[in-house]
Amino acid sequence: MRKTWTSLLIFFFLFPVLSLAQVDSLSINGELKNRSGEMIERITLSFTDHSGKRHSYSAVPQSGTFEIRVPRQELVVDATLRTVYPDPMNGVILRPLNLFIHKENITIKGQSNELDLAVVSGGQENNDYNTLRQSTAPVVRKASKLYAPLLKKEIVSDSEEAKTIFKQISVLHRQENDAQKQFIQAHPHSYVSLFLLYRMKNHYTSDAYAQAFNALDINHRESRMGKGIQRTIEKESVTAKGATALAFERTTVEGNTFKLGDLKGRVFLLDFWGSWCGPCRASMPHLKELHSLYKEKGFEIVGIAQERGKTIEDSKASWEKAINELGIHWINVLNNENIEQFDIVSAYRINGFPTKILVDEQGQIILRLTASATDDIDVALKKIYGF
Repeated sequence: MRKTWTSLLIFFFLFPVLSLAQVDSLSINGELKNRSGEMIERITLSFTDHSGKRHSYSAVPQSGTFEIRVPRQELVVDATLRTVYPDPMNGVILRPLNLFIHKENITIKGQSNELDLAVVSGGQENNDYNTLRQSTAPVVRKASKLYAPLLKKEIVSDSEEAKTIFKQISVLHRQENDAQKQFIQAHPHSYVSLFLLYRMKNHYTSDAYAQAFNALDINHRESRMGKGIQRTIEKESVTAKGATALAFERTTVEGNTFKLGDLKGRVFLLDFWGSWCGPCRASMPHLKELHSLYKEKGFEIVGIAQERGKTIEDSKASWEKAINELGIHWINVLNNENIEQFDIVSAYRINGFPTKILVDEQGQIILRLTASATDDIDVALKKIYGF
């Protein structure tokens, strides 16, 4: 009898706590059909709340279904859901699924080998983002199919066939990015737009990025993620459209003195790169095409390399070797040399490589972009020269 009363007392004391736990948490239910031939070891979910606290959860799926319970959030936060397999899956791109945690339960249905394309419902953000993802799903699937033989090493990555594939994939990724940009523009009050914009810095020129951010809801701009974007925009304001390109002087790879003012009256491109930077090297063939196309009109490229050698001699050696390997015989200077007097990379607030800055005949900046994910430079040069 005493044991019964003790059990009842424990139940009544714990009942409010258990009830509160159910009220303060939400359920993420998933059903993933397995077409990859391998069983999922576990499902993981992680997110950082608006106070900066990191949350991590995991579940072992049973017959393809799983459930994860997480705390409800007063403000929407983005989360990442991943599938974990016992062994690497050759030839399969395992992109994670992004979710938005707020107050509503979430339901996920899809294929385990294309988690990022799963159908998601539960809350306005997940519903909106699901509509966007499903609209671009055919493009994503096509890109994954093209990339699969490269992952399996059935096609050599530096072959002509691979180059053709990479160009096709680039076109498809641009289509996906364009759809995301259109979403951001059409949904300024959605947290999804803030989330997408945060990830898409390299798909905008600096000025277009600032304009897209300033069009968002003021509450998003004041969020933790929004403040991160603001800091990036503020850093790059030194090269805002219309600003004068900062003057500098260096010795070229041929040993000649070069001053930026020497290019007055000519349109030119500042290319911040490094021999160690894969995307920098990958962008060189296209830069060579642009240089060849417009050099008779006075167009010039100034390569500003930031090397990682332990000594200036090491840096010069890797720099000169890369120039010859890549065949980039325009104006080339090394930032490491005389960096104590003037650090070009720091002065221009370069946060990533490659960064390209297009400058007009008056020495004023036309645009700035990081990486090579857009064709804004091509469009601007075509507008300037008429072809």
